[in-house]
Amino acid sequence: MSHSGADGRDESPEDPSAPEADADNPTVIADRTDLPPSAPAPVTRIAPNEIPANQPPPQQFSTQPFSGPHYHPTQVGPPLTAMQTGPYPTGPYTGGPPTGPGVAFGPPQPPRPPRGQRAVPWVLAAIAVLCVVALTAGAIAWWSSQRDSADSDTADRQPLLPGQLTGTFPTAPGVAWAVTASDVGADQFVSPLPWDSQYLRVDALRDDTTVVTLAHTISAGARAMKVVGVDTTTGKHWTFDTGVASCADRIVDHLIACADTQRVYLIDVRSGATTDTIMLPGSGYGIAFNGDAVFTRTYSGSTLTITKLTPAGTVWTREITPPEALPSGDASNFTATDDLVASGGGTITVLAAGDGKTLLSEPGRSTIEALPDSSMLVVTGSAASGNPTDGPVVRVRADGTITRLGGSTVSSATVATPGQQYRALVGARYVDTGDGAELWSTTVGNNPRLVLADDREVVLLDNDTIRSVETATGRQIWSSTAANASPWDWNAVTDGETLIGPGRNGGLAALDLGTGAERWELPTADVGVETSATPKVFAAGDHLVAVTASAITGFAPTGPRAVVPGSMRAPATEESGGGGDEYVTPCGSPPVFTPQSFRTTSGGLGVTMKVSATCPGGDILYGPRTRISIAENGALVASGFFDFARAPVAVGSLESTGGLTMELTYPPGSFFRLPDTLTVDPGINRYLVDCDKGPTSGSPPKLKLPERGATAPAAVATGPSLPAGTDLSATSVSALRLQADSDRAFIVGNLNNRWVAQLSSKRPGLNAEGRIWDEPAILDEFLALRLRFNDVRLLYSDEWSVFSYKGWWVTVAAATFPGPDAANNWCRTQGFDSDHCFAKLISTTAGSEGSTRYW
Repeated sequence: MSHSGADGRDESPEDPSAPEADADNPTVIADRTDLPPSAPAPVTRIAPNEIPANQPPPQQFSTQPFSGPHYHPTQVGPPLTAMQTGPYPTGPYTGGPPTGPGVAFGPPQPPRPPRGQRAVPWVLAAIAVLCVVALTAGAIAWWSSQRDSADSDTADRQPLLPGQLTGTFPTAPGVAWAVTASDVGADQFVSPLPWDSQYLRVDALRDDTTVVTLAHTISAGARAMKVVGVDTTTGKHWTFDTGVASCADRIVDHLIACADTQRVYLIDVRSGATTDTIMLPGSGYGIAFNGDAVFTRTYSGSTLTITKLTPAGTVWTREITPPEALPSGDASNFTATDDLVASGGGTITVLAAGDGKTLLSEPGRSTIEALPDSSMLVVTGSAASGNPTDGPVVRVRADGTITRLGGSTVSSATVATPGQQYRALVGARYVDTGDGAELWSTTVGNNPRLVLADDREVVLLDNDTIRSVETATGRQIWSSTAANASPWDWNAVTDGETLIGPGRNGGLAALDLGTGAERWELPTADVGVETSATPKVFAAGDHLVAVTASAITGFAPTGPRAVVPGSMRAPATEESGGGGDEYVTPCGSPPVFTPQSFRTTSGGLGVTMKVSATCPGGDILYGPRTRISIAENGALVASGFFDFARAPVAVGSLESTGGLTMELTYPPGSFFRLPDTLTVDPGINRYLVDCDKGPTSGSPPKLKLPERGATAPAAVATGPSLPAGTDLSATSVSALRLQADSDRAFIVGNLNNRWVAQLSSKRPGLNAEGRIWDEPAILDEFLALRLRFNDVRLLYSDEWSVFSYKGWWVTVAAATFPGPDAANNWCRTQGFDSDHCFAKLISTTAGSEGSTRYW
């Protein structure tokens, strides 16, 4: 290691002319006379002194017990105190600044924990799982079974979820309109999808205004069916009389793609008019549509050909030779999202919709579940050695990355809140499809299906039983056999209060989402059921639509505007016996943490938080390792584990309780920034707080909602916990830079051209105190000094003319002296030796010559 001094001379510990090391501490230079006067000094410890929380700056400070120095009006805390002499602990750096010989400074301090695994490179790209999607004006309001007018006003403002009803059905509705197969000159309605219509199964497609299906006439055959669209509000219908064989499985921007043997027709579902016609390259089985293009597939021997078409012509054609297929019978699927196109059935093939690049081609099943970000969940398998097996489930993303989730079946919810929309049932496990983390598993049933997922409950179809379980724990809330839930193709819709689907008697039934009790039932005559087939139900705007082989029937809402599923006070679970007091249950999404103020204490960085539940019924924090991380503009401020198992906390929503005030303390090692670099502006939340509730065990504690304006017990982090992807070095560099920038104004205004006591200097790569210093260690040292001493400031040597060495982070005490002798005398009276405290002139204009005085 070499430094260029003020006179240009190189100084190196390896050079014979370099000063010898002190015998008691080999890394501390003993003879300072050989150092250039501008060289940064070794580090030293200083007296502990707590910085009072939010104490206003005093106007005058005492100069006792030392003479000469004075503190400036902007300093916080009492003056420097006399240090105790005595044996000083030596050894490796475990907390605070590195040790020096011969002195002990105040009471012993707890060791400073390490910041995670320093040897691992971290990159703070973004904090992945937010505590919450921020609630805005008009956010979700909690509701009870009997909402008053104020509740209704709040409900009118809440944002509803894609796929749910926008009107409510608290009582059985009457028929608003009906379109029968005979009304369109057909024998029956059948699914638009070829793998269903060939068996005359009933199904339909929908958007917010229209339901679309095919009308089959026995004499015309399966290759010449009419497309039928029904306006779900008025019941007016249209028919597209050019016979088609099938349609794609999506309506996109009011367009549906349907095909005969030669052409694809793009049909506006609002009117039945053709907007474009595309010639098919050949016969195929199924088409897909994503709004930008039509995709077709054909099979020739073992070759699968997928073609992308637009009205302008063929965009690309890809021939894929899949691996050995699983036995699949005639099970098949073909679909496209904005970014992907996938074919399933014996093999599973996923291509990039843009350029046709093959992203996955493996043995697999026909199950394909699309997620909101255009990624897909598919089921792969193995056909090796004549022993076919299913699994694992795979998530395929637009960038080609995949996550293997295990399991052999997958089911995602048709209606899901933002906190649940990337979670799925993989086998019997409720899984985060982003990283494969299991939230819970269920032992009931055989491959249960996921029907609904909100932040309060998850509704499963388990053989012939519908079950509601807690989103956070999987613990059962209720079960019901009131619906006809046996068929695999059973489906249901929700208005946020009820779950509506086929009933036991062939009609429709509504179950209360809070209790599972049956609210009402419609007879088969009202639904148009003439066979044993199970009706299909759809949410199209505020109207409920039932489709059977003989009729499409619409039902108008019987109550006010819908609410978001889960936005109610949670009922007691079956284990608690129901009834009695209502207790808060865990919410499926973490609560919102909003910083209100920052302060420093001897214990670390204190943060006052406003905490509110995302579920209007409240939430509970009761895990032993709940990580709460704070970031500003992508830079980590603090992150640590909190043990709420010792003192569980019930949290209310903003609407119900106004949120909860909570004091969090991040001890040394778990924070990077000080309050003078952190700003809290009323009405502006500049901080991103990520909460990971972590693992829990046992049943949640029985807690009631806190009173409005309540304060939770203070919590102290049990240790540091870095979010995945954190770049520790970059975070530390950013924190050092922000601190030096913040301190510069104070130093220029109060310490410029004055003598101070220099306490520490370090640069990355420095070999001292038995270690190689890096940015995290330098930041640790400075923060420890700041916590242990009432006021120290940070400089970067490049920015001050009194330093000739570049790249050093220098710490000084914020006391000024009339001259260097007074500064050095202060060092003596405080118990420092000449190796660890000496006079330094701070200036933006003076040169390095004569700016350092040793003693």
